[in-house]
Amino acid sequence: MTTTSTPTTPTEQVESVVLSLPSGLVGFPLAQHFRLSAGPGGLYDMQCLDMPDMGFVVIAPSPFFPEYSPSIDPDTAGRLGLESPEDALVLLLVNLGVDGEQPAANLLAPVVVNRHTKEAAQIVLTDQDLPLRATLQLD
Repeated sequence: MTTTSTPTTPTEQVESVVLSLPSGLVGFPLAQHFRLSAGPGGLYDMQCLDMPDMGFVVIAPSPFFPEYSPSIDPDTAGRLGLESPEDALVLLLVNLGVDGEQPAANLLAPVVVNRHTKEAAQIVLTDQDLPLRATLQLD
């Protein structure tokens, strides 16, 4: 199987864009439209437009996990219209933790965005030894 390694550093600053996730997020199939807004310290707010009470904190991996380089399967790359790795923006969902628990990022199921079309999908990476919860150090 041919795979594409995607860059994990945004090449442009995201202030606020609307993302379309036709299949929704894992466990939330009806959550298909999100506003992605830049926040402080490399954090982004991903607010669901379909369900106003739903929102997530996401990060670009490179500042926090510089070695992270997921391989995207050809079917997913084709579905998103990714012609080269530079077309993709990879975002990680963050669990901020409760009761003193450290924040953690989901490295196993990133959100992959086509930078040009803003179409996205959350994909579960198979055959890659990545954690569902990787501790995140926030300053």
